Amino acid sequence: MADKSLMMSFMNEQGKKVSIRVDGVKDGVTQAEISAAMDAIIAKNIFETAGGDLKIKDSAQIVEKTVEKIAVK
Repeated sequence: MADKSLMMSFMNEQGKKVSIRVDGVKDGVTQAEISAAMDAIIAKNIFETAGGDLKIKDSAQIVEKTVEKIAVK
């Protein structure tokens, strides 16, 4: 079983990196969709950070974790 997360990193007003993780990313999500989501997060200013508002997109990556359940009975 594989679980995908989207890790988005931004720079805030103080120039510090802030990361946001979204779990359950769909297969086939595009670079354009991710970039648009990051633009919307910045434009709507919905996240509060200790260093001020999010100002710039820094990076994004999809992280895939594979989980293998083991029967222990």
